[in-house]
Amino acid sequence: MTLDALAQRPLLVYGIGNIGRQDDGLGPLLVDRLAALGVPAGVTLESGYQLAPEDALLLSTHAAVVFVDATAAADARRPYALSVVEPASEVAFTTHVLSPGALLTLCRRLYGAAPAAFALALPARGFEVNAPLSDDAAAGLGRAVQDLHAALAAPHGTLDD
Repeated sequence: MTLDALAQRPLLVYGIGNIGRQDDGLGPLLVDRLAALGVPAGVTLESGYQLAPEDALLLSTHAAVVFVDATAAADARRPYALSVVEPASEVAFTTHVLSPGALLTLCRRLYGAAPAAFALALPARGFEVNAPLSDDAAAGLGRAVQDLHAALAAPHGTLDD
């Protein structure tokens, strides 16, 4: 999949996860590494433990968003997988944790905004407290940072997986 939407500005890269739980912190770690490398004007980097209704306002101010998160799916594509995120209506136990699709729906309903949205899923295997990244997760993270940084700097903003 080619993400030509990476050329859209303003663009938000949002890392989701808990850096205190080994591979679960891949999203925020990717954002931290991109920040250290530097990103072009018009690119916003943000991270959080989980998506919340308050994030709809942040999404509403961007033309496109890339959600970055760890996945424990046994069949997860390596080094990462890209997919389009569509708005979704969901009923959940709590309204304090939302999926990217549910957050897009909330953004549309509250602010009339519909940013193009994508998910970058990084395979994760370990979720121990205060443990280092697993070797597979570290390798996937390194590749994703390299590819995403290059895509953000490219004139057409393409990222191929």
